[in-house]
Amino acid sequence: MRKIDYHMHTCFSADSEANPQQHIQQAIKMGLEEICFTDHQDFHYPGTSFDVDVERYLEAMQDLKKTYQDQLKIKIGIEIGLDCLYQDEIQTFIETHSFDYVIGSIHTIRNTEFFLPGKFFDGKTKEEAHREFFEETLRCVQQFDDFNCLGHLDYIVRYGPYEDKSVNHALYQDIIDEIFKTLIKKGKGIEVNTSGFKDLKTCGFPNFEQVQRYYDLGGRIITIGTDSHTSDRVGENVDRVVKELEKIGFKDVSTFTKRVKDSI
Repeated sequence: MRKIDYHMHTCFSADSEANPQQHIQQAIKMGLEEICFTDHQDFHYPGTSFDVDVERYLEAMQDLKKTYQDQLKIKIGIEIGLDCLYQDEIQTFIETHSFDYVIGSIHTIRNTEFFLPGKFFDGKTKEEAHREFFEETLRCVQQFDDFNCLGHLDYIVRYGPYEDKSVNHALYQDIIDEIFKTLIKKGKGIEVNTSGFKDLKTCGFPNFEQVQRYYDLGGRIITIGTDSHTSDRVGENVDRVVKELEKIGFKDVSTFTKRVKDSI
C-alpha cells in the first residue's frame, strides 16, 4: 500500500504559516510517495476569513510541483467547507479552478463554529450536538457532488464544553451508515485523518471501527492525510494507518488527478 499524505495546510490557509517547500522536504524525508496540498476555503466563516488566494496558491504549487517532479509526486487540492447555505458559491468555486482533489469537510453549521468560542454547542447536550453534527454531515453529502472524499468524520470529538468529549457512535450509527452509503453510491470516499491520534489516542478521524464499517458497506475509496499545519507533522502516523487499512482489507489508498480517481 502506498504511503501518501493527502491533507496538508500551508501559509495559504488562514490558520497556518507553514512554508510548502518545507512540507515537501519533510514528505521526502518520511519516505512518502505522493502528497496533496489541500489549503482551506470556507465561505463566510464566522469571525475570520478562510478565503484562499487561489490564483497565487495554484501558481506557487505548480512551481513546486515542477521543481520536485523527480523526487515526489505532488498534487494540488483544496479543503472546502461544505455548507448548504452557500452551495452555489462552493460549486462555482470548484468548477472554475483546476484542482486534483477536493476534501469536503464540515467546519460550521448555520454560521456557528465548533472552534473557540464554540457557539455551536451553546445550550446543547453532548448527544444533541453530536447528533446535529452527523445529521448535517449527511445533509451535506446528499446535497453536494463537487468533492472527492469526506474529511475527518469524527472531527466533532475535538470540541465541546464536555468533560468527556468522546463520541458514542452507537447512538448515531443509523445516520453514519447513511453517510457511508451515500458516499459509496456517489463514488465518493473518506479519509483517515491522522490528527485524530492526539484526540482519540488509538486512531485517526474516523476511528478504525467506523472505517471497518465503511469497508463492510462496500466503501473502497480512502485516503490518508495528516491535516498538518506545520511541516514537522507531515507524514505523521501514516505507517500506522497503512497497517490498519491492510488489516481491514484495503488493497491500496486512492489518489486523484483533476478530481478523477487515478487508475493504479
